[in-house]
Amino acid sequence: MLNKAIFFDDNEMLDMMRDRFLKGLVTRDSRCSRQAKEALSHLELSPYFTFPTIALLEPAGFFPDAKAKRQRLAEMKEYWQRNGREAGGAMFADGEDRLGLLFSWVSREVIETVNRRLREAFSEPVNIGVGKPCSQLTDVHHSYRQAQCALQDKFYKGVGEVVYYSDLCPYHRLSEYPADKEGELYRCVKGAEDAGEIGQAVERFYGDILQHGPVDLKCIYELTIRLLIGIEKRASADLESANAYKPSEIMAVLELQTLREIKEYVVAHLNGLRSAIRRHEREGHRSIIKKSIQYMEQECQQATLDSVARKVYMTPTYLSSLFKTSTGKTFIEQLTEIRIAKAKEMLKHTHLKNYEVAEKVGYKDSRYFSQIFKKKVGLSPSEYRDSAKARA
Repeated sequence: MLNKAIFFDDNEMLDMMRDRFLKGLVTRDSRCSRQAKEALSHLELSPYFTFPTIALLEPAGFFPDAKAKRQRLAEMKEYWQRNGREAGGAMFADGEDRLGLLFSWVSREVIETVNRRLREAFSEPVNIGVGKPCSQLTDVHHSYRQAQCALQDKFYKGVGEVVYYSDLCPYHRLSEYPADKEGELYRCVKGAEDAGEIGQAVERFYGDILQHGPVDLKCIYELTIRLLIGIEKRASADLESANAYKPSEIMAVLELQTLREIKEYVVAHLNGLRSAIRRHEREGHRSIIKKSIQYMEQECQQATLDSVARKVYMTPTYLSSLFKTSTGKTFIEQLTEIRIAKAKEMLKHTHLKNYEVAEKVGYKDSRYFSQIFKKKVGLSPSEYRDSAKARA
């Protein structure tokens, strides 16, 4: 029969056995729960814990894949075993890409020590969830499950925080999807002057959702995906095309770990939608201005702001504003340019009298026409006609 001591002389084997035993203890493996103190002694761990408690740790930095994250966990565990064991507690890999720490609640300052030293050693924040203390080791699986819940609350608290299960507020589920809030947010996206306004609108949207306390995380992910799809449908209807913008990536949303990251993703996506809407509006505005000018050229004698606005299905106020923002000219300035250009053609190529030219381009008062013409051309209508004949 093999001597058990052989296994405990090998540090690597001993470390593996510690991880296996502690993982079994916190996951309620009855084989580990029986005679737990004796097993801890064999594994060169203290068998005495006053109100045993579990904390779960995970690095909060970015990792390209699970392998890289596991490598960092191994480095953290090795560092703590070399430099922190005197602070108390037993650290182990829980098999879920996290580190567990079994410690005595009466020595809970070890949590802050772990947090500080790992942050200093690895220059990155660490997420820590802490369960409630138990009366005995055989109940420590309760503390482990609570630590899992506390660690999840990084979604709301943010990364690099120590979250205690006893401080958690109960999560609630949404009774219905806030379609009216989605509509408000979309209207804000369409009218926003800059990204800052969209950011504020997104904050208000989630603030309304969370006004009665934290919401179940699954509900938040479902809500966000539904929000993005709903706003995309609204934008698609306005843009008359779903190809005018880059759609959201649903799987990318599910990979986000905190509410802050979700908000940032939503803001970035809505900014992209806003840019597509603005491009579409500019193209639409150019088309409207082009049609308006065509009507003004065809009917310059009777053209007015009201008559042209009716033809392009807009209010006079909006069309007037559109002219100024799109061309830099007012509607009247544009109409005057068209009328003067037509008057010049008539003065050069017809024998119509000046008052007749004035009437044909929309001026009933020939003296007013002469004043406007001279102001724009630098010559009176008669002088312009004589100059044109001299050049011919």
